[in-house]
Amino acid sequence: MARVEVLLFAALREYIDGARSVEIEIQPDQTIEQVLLDLGVPLKQTRIIFRNNRAAAFSDRLQDGDRLGVFPAIGGG
Repeated sequence: MARVEVLLFAALREYIDGARSVEIEIQPDQTIEQVLLDLGVPLKQTRIIFRNNRAAAFSDRLQDGDRLGVFPAIGGG
């Protein structure tokens, strides 16, 4: 089975008990969207997604050893 590291930033960390990251097992060719839903992360709260330090989309399929970074919308003014 494939394994990926998921890093959630800012308020999204609450979905992994406040940890900086979590390593999870995935099915072959599982999408980023599926991984986030499995972790309980609401897709509407995500704004920026990186896979191996490159911009990514929910539909991207993950591979063994990938590193996924997810950022929420950040308000300010």
